[in-house]
Amino acid sequence: MTEKLYHNMPTVETCISKVLACRKTESAYEALLDKTVIFPESGGQLSDRGFLNDAAVLHAREENGLVWHETTAPFEVGAEVAVRLDVEARRDHSAQHTGEHILSGTANTLFGAVNVGFHMAEDYVTIDLDTYLDEAQITELERAANRAVQENLPVTVRIVDEQALEHIPLRKQAKGLTGEIRIVEVGAADSCTCCGTHTAASGEVGFIKITAAAKYKGGTRLWFACGMRAAEASRREHELLDALARRFSTRPEDVFEAVKKQGDDNAALRAELKKRTETLFSMQAETLLKNAKTAGSVKLALYTGQGFSMQELRTLSEKLTLGGNTAAALLSVNGESILYLFARGANVRFSMKQACEAANALFGGKGGGRDDGAQGSAPLMGESAFLQAAAQLEDYLLRALKT
Repeated sequence: MTEKLYHNMPTVETCISKVLACRKTESAYEALLDKTVIFPESGGQLSDRGFLNDAAVLHAREENGLVWHETTAPFEVGAEVAVRLDVEARRDHSAQHTGEHILSGTANTLFGAVNVGFHMAEDYVTIDLDTYLDEAQITELERAANRAVQENLPVTVRIVDEQALEHIPLRKQAKGLTGEIRIVEVGAADSCTCCGTHTAASGEVGFIKITAAAKYKGGTRLWFACGMRAAEASRREHELLDALARRFSTRPEDVFEAVKKQGDDNAALRAELKKRTETLFSMQAETLLKNAKTAGSVKLALYTGQGFSMQELRTLSEKLTLGGNTAAALLSVNGESILYLFARGANVRFSMKQACEAANALFGGKGGGRDDGAQGSAPLMGESAFLQAAAQLEDYLLRALKT
């Protein structure tokens, strides 16, 4: 067993330890020590970082009570090494974990919500509650949690056995615990079994900021930050709000209304643009139908132009094929590509998929579709080559539509 000095309060930052084993891994080494101040990843909490002598400890994990340290250098079995904790990383992890206790305990007290999931990453932390919380409840939760932080409640740890555990009321209790069981209490805010590291008092958490929330499996997933993470998140939000205020030439408190007004104005402009585009396409379709060549009982409406997107070509084709006896072959130079789309009216039998295959061959492109509609694209070519290929396509389609 590895002696776990990381559970000592106040935090033990260094120790001298003996190397019990060392082995090569795919990208580093793993050293087993008889004692350590470095917390191994478990219980949703990240691993500590630190040093063995001058070699960095990248990660630590526990296996059957043994703590293995992933290091950048090997060590001789039996050698004594100086183990040194990365204090800033520990302070961050402990603040996040203690903040999780406060949030979870407060959510349980206020709303009867049970924490069913906890995950800590380097740039975010989440908890999953089994109860859905609306925006007002989340605001109430954040305020109540920060009051617990301000009260600077003591964080205490006690060790009990499984018999004693049965008689202790806790907010959450891990299943199947035996031997020495750690109970962590944050004043009156929370109490549960826990293997992680924590601050000495709730005040060291500094500030709890709920950064996002989402409905998750019928409950609520909360993203949050504590301590310096919360301070950095608030700073970034302030910078963004300040930039938006300057962009809209308004005060920060008026940014929402300014953004809303711009959104409303843009919606009105889009509606007007759609209306005018519909008129333009109707006129374009009328002109194309008037000039369409016939192949038996079928009209071939051919368009060659620039600037139309595939969606715009599709809109135009819908207007062209309403009559039932029209096949539409629409080509548009768009950026560095040639877009083409083929559609047919209800009375046309020739396959538009075959028309697209012909265009693929003529323009050196790729595309496909169904008998009633197909589309594709090809690399941009010179204007003369484009017009020549379009003329060849028209000849092919006029012949094919007669059959």
